[in-house]
Amino acid sequence: MEYDPILYDSDPRPFLKDEIEFYVKLVNKLKAKTILELGVGTGRIFSKLLPLVKFAEGLDISESMLTACRNKCSGSMNYKLHKASFTDFNLQTTFDLIYLPFNTFQHLLTQEEQIECLINIKNHMHVGSRFILDVMNGDNLIFDFENWKQDYVGTLAEGGSVEREQKTIKVDSKNFIIHKIFRYKEIVAGKIDKILEFNAQMKVTPNKKMGEILQMTGFKIEDVWSDYAFSYTCDAKKIIYCLKLNGV
Repeated sequence: MEYDPILYDSDPRPFLKDEIEFYVKLVNKLKAKTILELGVGTGRIFSKLLPLVKFAEGLDISESMLTACRNKCSGSMNYKLHKASFTDFNLQTTFDLIYLPFNTFQHLLTQEEQIECLINIKNHMHVGSRFILDVMNGDNLIFDFENWKQDYVGTLAEGGSVEREQKTIKVDSKNFIIHKIFRYKEIVAGKIDKILEFNAQMKVTPNKKMGEILQMTGFKIEDVWSDYAFSYTCDAKKIIYCLKLNGV
């Protein structure tokens, strides 16, 4: 699935502001001076953290997203972006904070890919590093196969608006993979001008299994938070793992 940067940045949902504020607080809490974001996208989070750190690096596989991120970070000199996969990157350095936000990890559709990603992340950590993994709560999912769900109505920069809907079409319970359709309706002068649909798959691993994978790849779970708060509730939609290297 190739995201359109313009559509991506049209999302006005309030929790996205909470997410940015969460990472701002986290950088300050950890006193992180070097950071790495995997799935940097348009720089929605990344650009807000640049004033807080000495140096930042970001990865994405989409050139259009990286271009949008560079535009959003214009004026800053303390960063570097890479077009690279999560499963085979090697930046030959370590970071105080590495974070993989907003369900991005769950676009890796096999356990082998997820393990390769986690090992790569571990190889970019030092004894004081923290890794933040933000995923959907695998034990708190509700599926509606019959109806479209409206996610939001947002405003486009060049005028008009966009309405996003989603629908779950299939769940592969053996491999924990959810198949969805995302539909974007671009609205100009009150009328639908264009409809775009994207098929997406996400591997939403149950929480117990996710914990086993993290420990197997050399991480220790230091804390677990939910919904961009530094606390946890079992009925939350999001789980945020705060991880450090095992044995340190």
